[in-house]
Amino acid sequence: MLIIIMAKKRLLIFILIILVLALISIYYPILKNTGNTINSYYEKEQATLVRVVDGDTIHALVNGEDVTIRLLGINTPEKKMPHTDDAANFLRQFVNQTIILERDKEDTDKYNRKLRYAYYNDENLDLEILKNGFANAYYYSGLIYEKEILEAENYARENQLGIWEKSKEECAKQNCINLKQLDEQEEFFILINKCSFSCDMSGWFVKDAGRNTFYLSSMNSNEEKTYNSKKEVWNNDHDNLFIFDEQGFLVFYYEY
Repeated sequence: MLIIIMAKKRLLIFILIILVLALISIYYPILKNTGNTINSYYEKEQATLVRVVDGDTIHALVNGEDVTIRLLGINTPEKKMPHTDDAANFLRQFVNQTIILERDKEDTDKYNRKLRYAYYNDENLDLEILKNGFANAYYYSGLIYEKEILEAENYARENQLGIWEKSKEECAKQNCINLKQLDEQEEFFILINKCSFSCDMSGWFVKDAGRNTFYLSSMNSNEEKTYNSKKEVWNNDHDNLFIFDEQGFLVFYYEY
């Protein structure tokens, strides 16, 4: 009887070991991506950069096919906006060069563009664009390089590079224009001029982390102005509010 019980225990232990090994084989690719420097478990592809559409969109030749690539984790200023050419000019130096593309959790976006990180000589170009202040971090939550994306953006912000360069306008230097309220549910925000003098804000604009933009008008001393969105703009879980002057220099920044 004792021999039978021992045999059953050994069998149970053997089964448990097999189950543990099976779980490790399934989850190991994910577990190994939890360190400070994350290694992707998606296969990388070799490509040739053939055209730069804008600072975060390129065309690449992949296995003989022309593919539209949306660079991951970044958003660059839209066309005709200040700093719009910074990232694009940075990318154009790699046209006709061999690059490496790497995907993340999603393969394509709603426009059927491939979502990828781009590398040149092992240099992550998405991160370099952020580090130089040519873009802000965008839809980075849950990405395998989330930590690196935020570190690159923080570097540019701390060093006031690109879009993070501070405005020299007097109302900006005096921190006159502030955000009194942002309601991401009701889609409106309120600005206030806290200074004892009026601020000429011709050409100044507010934007979110994406492409939504609100142009501002002058504000008298202690005046408040409410700006309502005609569509869904502010993400309920996380977003940014930037205020830039006419030249695209940073006046105010808020993140939630």
